[in-house]
This record gives sequence, C-alpha cells and structure tokens, in this order.
Amino acid sequence: MVPHQAEQPSALLDPASAAMGELLAQTWREGTLMLPLREDASPVRLPGMHKSVLPASLSGRARVTLAGVGERFAAWRVIPQENASVIVRIPHVTPAELHQDLAHEIAALTLIPADVGPEPIAVHDDAATSPLGHPYVVTSEMPGTAASPEAWTGAHLRSHAEHLARLHTVPAPGRGPVSLGTDPWAAVAPGPQHLLPEVDEEIESWSQAHGSVIAEHGLAPLLEAARGVVAAADAEIAQLGGFVLAHGDLCSTNILWDGTDEVTGAPRVQYIDFEWAQGDDPARDLAILGGAVHGGPWYVPLTEEQVDAFVRAYVRARGEHGDVPDSASDVASLRHRMRAWTAYERSAMLVHVASRASTRTSNRRVLPMLRGTLAEELGVDA
Repeated sequence: MVPHQAEQPSALLDPASAAMGELLAQTWREGTLMLPLREDASPVRLPGMHKSVLPASLSGRARVTLAGVGERFAAWRVIPQENASVIVRIPHVTPAELHQDLAHEIAALTLIPADVGPEPIAVHDDAATSPLGHPYVVTSEMPGTAASPEAWTGAHLRSHAEHLARLHTVPAPGRGPVSLGTDPWAAVAPGPQHLLPEVDEEIESWSQAHGSVIAEHGLAPLLEAARGVVAAADAEIAQLGGFVLAHGDLCSTNILWDGTDEVTGAPRVQYIDFEWAQGDDPARDLAILGGAVHGGPWYVPLTEEQVDAFVRAYVRARGEHGDVPDSASDVASLRHRMRAWTAYERSAMLVHVASRASTRTSNRRVLPMLRGTLAEELGVDA
C-alpha cells in the first residue's frame, strides 16, 4: 500500500514562505514527513540512530517556525506536542547548486562522534515524490546560537579547536563523499589526490557561469593569484595521508554556542549544517573559520598570532584522543595547506557574493571587505 501523501501544490512553494510552513505542519499532522519506509526507500529512517531524538509520535499537531535562511537552505523548526523538536532543511537553490546529494550529508551525520553535531533522522532527495515538492533533510535540533565574528574570544577559539579535534578522530580513506549503506566510504578513491585540477575546474566553471560578474568586479587577477597559492601547496597535498571526516563549511554561522561547561567553564559548542561534509584534509576545516581574509557574518577576523594559537590548540586536542596522523600533527604543514584552502574557499565565496550583489543588499555590503582582504592576502592590487 502506498502511504497517503499531502496533496501537492500546483506550483513549487518558496522553501522559506509561510505557505511552506503550513505544508510542513500538514505533512507532520498526516504522518507523511518522516515515514517508516523500507530500507531501500526514501526518506531513509536510519538504523542505529539515538531514539531519544525522535518525538514520541511522528504525526499529530506541531508548531512550525522558520529557524533561518542561509545561502542554500531554509531551515524550519518543527515542534511536536510531545518531546524534542526537529529541524527540516529545504534547499532554496537548484540541485545543481548543491555541493552534493542530501543523502551524503545524512550519511556523514551517522559517523560523527556523539554531541559533535545533530542526529540524522531522515532524508528525502527525490523532489518528484517529496511531500514538500522539494528535497529535504531532517535532523535533531542543536541548542545554541551563532556568535558574530567580532564576538569571538580566545576561549571560543580553544573550544572550537577541541570540538573540531573530536570530529576529526573519524578517519577517512581519502577525499570524497560519505555514502549510506554498509560501506560509508564506498565512493571514495583511497589515497592522496591533487587539489589543483579541482581548483582549475572550479575556476573554469565560475568563468562560464559568472564571467560578466568576474569582469565587472575585477576578480580575474585574484582568481589567478589564488590558483598560484594552491599550486604552491599542491605537491604537499598530493602526498597527504591521514584524511578525516571533515565538516567542510565551518564558518561562524555553522558554529553554535550554548552557555558554558559546568566543569571547565569553557563555552559549549556544537556544529550544524553538514551539507559539505566528506572525507578531506583536516587543514580545510581549520582554514574556513577566518583569519586575515574575512567579511560578512561567516568569517572571524584573526591575527596571525590568533590563528597560530588556534592551530596549536587543535593539535594538542588531537593528541588527547590517541595517535595523530602527520596530516594533523605538523603545525607548519597545516598552516601551509590552510593558506591554500583559504585561497580556494574565499575565492569561491567571493564569486558567490559578487554574483548576488546586484540583488542582495547584504552581499553588496560584504563584497568590498571580502575582496579587499583577499586581495591583500594574495598580494594583488585591490
């Protein structure tokens, strides 16, 4: 028997609209948002997940509120009458604009250590059969709020370094996505990989999709300089061992703070939004937080001394969790690779921000700062 699905609207609803909130409440009430389907069906109810994160009932009345709207997802909070609330994340961009299929994100969440991030609950990656008309993921809700980049202190950096070290205790055979199933690394080619070909492919893609924007804002010299920084570290990255499960997007908006630890007094931290999670170089996660290249709500401005202290705190914390691979124990190598990842990631964000500057006031405000700090880091005339 095919379970009843909520009647589909004639046109796709805006994932952040009030109408979507009403549809979410309806699908929860009817029990169609998270169905206990077969293992080979979608959405996927994951084996082994902590039952405590699930509401007592998957149907009935629930209050639905918009938790936030990011660069690619609208996040909704579904609060049932009983037990814990859940977060439903719905992309508001096309599938081609997502880094990877939503099933890879949910698969990554099945591997993370307890209390590092949300519990995976369900994924529906087929828009054609989705009760919402869009693909979506469902996870437990994590407590806390993001801190503005200017509010970060040394204590925040140390807590983040220690939390990241816990995440990175999950080894990976190489760079690539996590898959649902008995072998989570089935899609990953084991061993080192060059990064430069990936960067070249991305720059070509940006040029084709946003050539006029790149020309308008004079971004071509920055992209070429960023490529040079990656090229300088490519041989080192190509010999890398000791890959880890990386979050992939640990900017400040994806790091939540919830009071202080009762024993240590340190700020309590959690990670959210694992859409970029995959096996990767640990230096990637270290680089994304911020540093000399910053702008907007995503990146924490840090001095050279603060970055160095952050990396050393991470290396010390890794040592507390057992043997540490060379990829995560050599501070000088981490810093060198971090510069390459910073050049690559900030260039990608710069093109993204510039491509939306004509339609988003927030992007127009961020663009000069992000462009200027990247140009200074790369030694390019702004």
